[in-house]
Amino acid sequence: MALAVAGQAFGATAIEAPRIKVLIGRSLKDVVIHGTDLRQQVPSKKLVRQFEGHQVVNFNCRVKGSVALPERPLLVASVGSPTGLVGWEKERYRGELHLVAGPEAQSKGCDLVNHISMEDYLSSLLAKEMRADWPIEALKAQAVVARSYALAKLNPQGSALPWHLESSEKNQVSGSFYDTTAATDRAAQETKGEVLADRLGKPVEGFFHSKCGGHTLRPDQVWSGSVDGYRGVTCPYCHKHGKAAWRERVSKEKFAELLSKAITRYSDRPVRVAARELTLVGDAPHRSELRVYSGNELHVVKKSWLRNLAGRELFPSHRFTLADQGPYLALSGEGLGHGVGLCQLGAFELAKRGYDYRAILQHYFPEFKITRAWQ
Repeated sequence: MALAVAGQAFGATAIEAPRIKVLIGRSLKDVVIHGTDLRQQVPSKKLVRQFEGHQVVNFNCRVKGSVALPERPLLVASVGSPTGLVGWEKERYRGELHLVAGPEAQSKGCDLVNHISMEDYLSSLLAKEMRADWPIEALKAQAVVARSYALAKLNPQGSALPWHLESSEKNQVSGSFYDTTAATDRAAQETKGEVLADRLGKPVEGFFHSKCGGHTLRPDQVWSGSVDGYRGVTCPYCHKHGKAAWRERVSKEKFAELLSKAITRYSDRPVRVAARELTLVGDAPHRSELRVYSGNELHVVKKSWLRNLAGRELFPSHRFTLADQGPYLALSGEGLGHGVGLCQLGAFELAKRGYDYRAILQHYFPEFKITRAWQ
């Protein structure tokens, strides 16, 4: 398999290599930043302070009850260093650290944001979302997909947040300078600026998960929206990696309660399902929806609705079946994660077999191409 790389992104022009703002701490009461030759800027006071040698700067973010928070996010301070590294707690971060106050700091504290170059951000992410010792071609494939996701978050319409994304499972999990290695730096730099794009050259949001269990899903099968060009593909590569299968069971009473909440929330249709009236219709792992009767009423429910509400402990993936076992329902499934886009363990196996990152991405994103957004 091979996938051509376009010379430029977005048709005739490429954008400048971006820096990205990543939320790494929320509602902090006290923030201690350390480093060498620190430079602190306080925009509201137009103040710049220099600290020679190794220094520690303390910020008290405790706000008294009588003090009103700003209606909009406010940059309290920005701290950087000519060394390129700034410390917080036991970690060091490339780029700068920004303290932000405002309505998002729900507990009347400060949010901490890492302002970092895209490629440095991706290097730390690769060690968290994959493993730094994985084959380099798998790391490169992950870098392209994660960069595509991050690029989509740079300019979201209507967003007033002082960061682009969170370092969490809500978005993508990134790390610190200590998490980066020569391999993760290499994977980020050797794919610098490369993102997934549709047939018109428009960048698309990249998704990935741990293990698909045999077949990937489209975004609309898991979430409410769709992304043009995504389609599910077979994946015979991840089976021998990770947990082979998972089994759980849930009482019919708990499942009926979960089903009622899911239908009410996601269908805007108040429903009360009784456990004694539940009847399951034939299911299969690859189906993204369940068909369940409550008495004589048929409900079609996305499996993702149940996983969103109950969490990954009960539903590790969306690839599962349900079976009636008297007072309980037995859950049997494969895979780990939402199942959309790049299957990481599948990419691991393909890289071990000698496939390069372009071929790996072509398998999981057959309708997309790799294009270069910046040099």
